[in-house]
Amino acid sequence: MNDFIRLTNAVYKILEFFPEADPLKHRAKDKALVIMERLVLITEASGWTSFQNEKIKAELSEDIEIILGYLWIAKTQGWLNSANYLIVANEYEKIKSDLKPIIIEATQKLPLIQEPAEPVVKEIELRQRPPLDKLPARQSKIIEFLGKNGKAQVMDLQTVLPDITKRTIRRDLDELLESGRIIRLGDFNQVFYKLA
Repeated sequence: MNDFIRLTNAVYKILEFFPEADPLKHRAKDKALVIMERLVLITEASGWTSFQNEKIKAELSEDIEIILGYLWIAKTQGWLNSANYLIVANEYEKIKSDLKPIIIEATQKLPLIQEPAEPVVKEIELRQRPPLDKLPARQSKIIEFLGKNGKAQVMDLQTVLPDITKRTIRRDLDELLESGRIIRLGDFNQVFYKLA
């Protein structure tokens, strides 16, 4: 447990270099505390709480991914140097890797399911892409823009669709993603779309 406290204290120390008004600083502090609380719950669980371990481990794994994302953003903003980022990221990755063997052990205790004698073939329903001329006008403009520029963010697409809200553009992008016409690259505020 002392390791968890030391890690949380280290995170708090590096968060002091974040701009005071930035909401990321407060979110990262909250997430570090949540991670420490869940680690304590897992290591000292007994009674009813021990039955919740698998759920807590799954949530803990997600929380670690989130805080690593926050710290990565801070590193790209120049608030956190690479060495500190790597040290903290390695510690969180060790915690995640320690969780996996426990999860594997739990799944190994499940009874084996025998495969049926005859193979079962499932049909995969493929969505047929509507031809380009059958796409809604907004989606056609998005495809045209991506064809000319290679990739784009939502704010780039607002220049082509000035009277359309970001929410509507994202909805159109989701439909184009679902139909397989475009792909999404990156994460957080660095999301780009390009033709598939």
